[in-house]
Amino acid sequence: MFKLIRLKLLFTIFISLLIFLYIPNLPNLKQQKVSAQFLSSPEVNALDDSLKNASISSFIKSGFNYSQQLYGEPRIAVKKINLRLHTTPLASLDNANKGEFTIYLSRKPSEDAFYGQLGHEIFHLLNAQLLDCYVEGMATVFAEKILTRNNLDWSGWETYFQQGSEPFYGLTYLMMKEVSDTAGSANMSRLLDFAVDNKESKKWMYIDIDGWLSSMSDYVKIEVEKVINKYISQVKPVVESKNNMFTCLAPAKN
Repeated sequence: MFKLIRLKLLFTIFISLLIFLYIPNLPNLKQQKVSAQFLSSPEVNALDDSLKNASISSFIKSGFNYSQQLYGEPRIAVKKINLRLHTTPLASLDNANKGEFTIYLSRKPSEDAFYGQLGHEIFHLLNAQLLDCYVEGMATVFAEKILTRNNLDWSGWETYFQQGSEPFYGLTYLMMKEVSDTAGSANMSRLLDFAVDNKESKKWMYIDIDGWLSSMSDYVKIEVEKVINKYISQVKPVVESKNNMFTCLAPAKN
């Protein structure tokens, strides 16, 4: 009888100890789960009347969150996104301390190409200082992903590139789409981690392609290099046609 009581007492102490150790961690566990599911959304400020549309703002916020899920957090925290029409589309870092950026678009909301162009520029918010052929291709790959995710038509862009229009964007898109399929999502999620300063102008950055390739398993690295080398000889001339604004390093020959 005494032995049974002692066993019950030990069991009670054991359960009490577990509760004592576990309960203090419950708030932290809950907080971690919430932070993993919900990313903060930046303010969207449309500077042209035609862009003042709730669906456009929602597309930007959800698209930006989606880009972080796929490729990681932005290099500079994005707190405010200005949106305006311009002759040349680009994403510009206006104030790093305030986290303020501007997306310039040449397509209007009434045009079929609007959301594809917007999706491309949303990707650039992850690092607006990158001027790199691999990143340009990835921005277009992301545009396809976000349009497909929102049940928007991508086929017009596909046809546009297949016809040879804007070869810089078409070729880099085709290259990085195949690279993405070959490298896999885990490797693609680390691509932007290999951004380095441009020695000639530290305002801009480019991808250390050899560093990124070296982070992969030997087999995947070899296969990804094959894909890049298949396209790079075509990509480099069109990069030069852009006044060499973009860095486009071929993988080092082993």
